[in-house]
Amino acid sequence: MEKAKQFVERHMSDGADAYTLAVLANFAADYGRDRDFTDRAMRLLLEAVTEKGDDAWWTAEETSVYARGASAAVETTGLAVQALLKWGQASSAAAKALHYIAGKKDANGTWGTTQATIMALRAMLLSTGKGAADVRGTVEITLDGVPVQTLELTPENNDLLHQFVLPAANAKGANNVGIRFDGTGGLAYQVVGRYFVPWTERPASEALSIDVKYDRTRLAQDDIATATATVRNNQGATADMVMIDLGIPPGFDLLSEDLQDYQEKSAGRASGRLEKFSQTATQAILYFNAIAPGDTVRVTFRLRAKYSIRVQTFASRAYEYTTRR
Repeated sequence: MEKAKQFVERHMSDGADAYTLAVLANFAADYGRDRDFTDRAMRLLLEAVTEKGDDAWWTAEETSVYARGASAAVETTGLAVQALLKWGQASSAAAKALHYIAGKKDANGTWGTTQATIMALRAMLLSTGKGAADVRGTVEITLDGVPVQTLELTPENNDLLHQFVLPAANAKGANNVGIRFDGTGGLAYQVVGRYFVPWTERPASEALSIDVKYDRTRLAQDDIATATATVRNNQGATADMVMIDLGIPPGFDLLSEDLQDYQEKSAGRASGRLEKFSQTATQAILYFNAIAPGDTVRVTFRLRAKYSIRVQTFASRAYEYTTRR
């Protein structure tokens, strides 16, 4: 530990990015035997913060698990908050960062990727031990000014997740959702909505695009169709840890030897190497190491018709496992 601390101390000011500074700040706080070393690490971390209004956050081009964009910002900010809370001398910055993290939670109650979610939850759990027990009072939920739900917060239930569904909301127009809290303590809340779009409506600028074509669409029982999935990286940076979900039409068997053959042939590639694949009744899941900027990967596979049926295949998609934008 002492040798590690000495190495970090020598190189801490060598232009490290915010993610590295957050890792080092946690190391300094956990090391705990040199106040000057800890203070210096925290000052460097605070110099890298971005503040706007009630929010504070740290950004990184890429984290150690290849996350970028919004996912990298949440992961880095979660790490930074943990360090500041352990230090205990930057409560204002920590509070603003926690506000930023809370605002980035998605409709599923997570933060997009596994690592971002873990770091966000660790930061919030580290902070809630100090204030959650003080929350008491009445919460009223209104829809367009009309009360629809009421909740009494007590020491027995103030640390639980309470969810309210508003089925009477107007799907075709604007809705005013109100949250009124009468009591003591700070209350965290989130309002989310869900909607669906057709498969054919693609984003204007996809990071990874996928197109699947079949050589034939009418088959007899036991006939074989050949499909080609074309995946392109439209970014200016390498897409790491790429996942491809290939939809398997109902009533068809995918011939897995085609994927096995591709995996063997791509073993030496730096881009488009198939590391592994698995299969369910509705899709084949392919795990690629990376796809270089502007590179295209084509995977050909065969499907055998099991019986006569008119079908529409499940959707296929391509995405980076660790990145949410």
